[in-house]
Amino acid sequence: MNLRLRISAVLGVFVAVSAAFVLAVLWAYGVLLPGFVGGAIVLLRYGTVDVDLLRLPVSWRTALVVVVGFLAAQTYYGYQRVLSGTGGDTGDADHAVARTVRRLAMTADVPEPAVRVVADDTESCYTVGRLTDATIVVTTGLVDSLDADELEAVLAHEIAHVANRDVTLMTVTTLFLEIADRAYHAARLARRALANPDELSGSGRIALYWFLPLVALTYVFVAPILWVFPTIADWATRTLSQSREFAADAAAARITGKPMALASALVTLAETDATPETDLRTTRTRALCIVPTDLVTGDDTTSLPDIRRPMDASRRRERVTAWLEAATPSTPVDADDSSPTHPPVDDRVRRLSELAAQLEGRA
Repeated sequence: MNLRLRISAVLGVFVAVSAAFVLAVLWAYGVLLPGFVGGAIVLLRYGTVDVDLLRLPVSWRTALVVVVGFLAAQTYYGYQRVLSGTGGDTGDADHAVARTVRRLAMTADVPEPAVRVVADDTESCYTVGRLTDATIVVTTGLVDSLDADELEAVLAHEIAHVANRDVTLMTVTTLFLEIADRAYHAARLARRALANPDELSGSGRIALYWFLPLVALTYVFVAPILWVFPTIADWATRTLSQSREFAADAAAARITGKPMALASALVTLAETDATPETDLRTTRTRALCIVPTDLVTGDDTTSLPDIRRPMDASRRRERVTAWLEAATPSTPVDADDSSPTHPPVDDRVRRLSELAAQLEGRA
């Protein structure tokens, strides 16, 4: 399937699943639970029951308004969540990273993103922002670990995300995964109260005290319905995240004309980044990074490490080829996760190597 079509299809799945989630919650609490309770009372009193469960508690027009409002709220609060802690005055920075981003944005014909360089030893780079208001965050650790061509390729990768509106896509989709997961977790309060009563939160204890019948009915009837939503959202988020990484890699290679520079940068990051200990459900914003690391926040700096001169092209190819042929694991990143947010680094490197060979063949 064409990559753009695949991304569009997955995004369509998210919109459909979000709508289904809203309708399921409305139906569960507006029809199913009242129907069960009311039906049980009527059955005990009159010995017969006639409950219509195949309906919504509101009109379809009202349901549509609620669904649209839910999607709009996801977009707004998703941005607020991702942008929190990453703000900062970028000022009129005129350092090497900002100049490179400016040139790449002109090449890709996209609005120039703001640039923040954060004083941190972690090798990380990610983009946050809205549709036309993006900020690329780079750490001094990343600048120090890459040569000039590799740094340019990584920044081009982020520019590609800006051009493809990937930040918007992943902000919205990861928030829905969080909402669905929390809703399912809340619906299982009765089970958690029986299995681990000492670990309940204060709000959970209050809910049990005041709304015990509703909590019990929610676990029996609503939790099985809500279970499917985090499962589908988790799969779709990971699929979309992996597809957008491949697309951004290819776009960065076209922007710079140096696929092997991005390949060797990924090799460097794969060899230095530690394995995340948790998956997308607990660190969802990792999907925004060049490789899945936590978002780095801290003090801005204009004092950059010295950017190393580019490696000789033949040496770069030899390094990447040796890394692939040595049967290097797919990278420590996400190694313990059966469904990672990013494609395996060796898959990304292999595709970039093939793209480099194609470009050389046309030359």
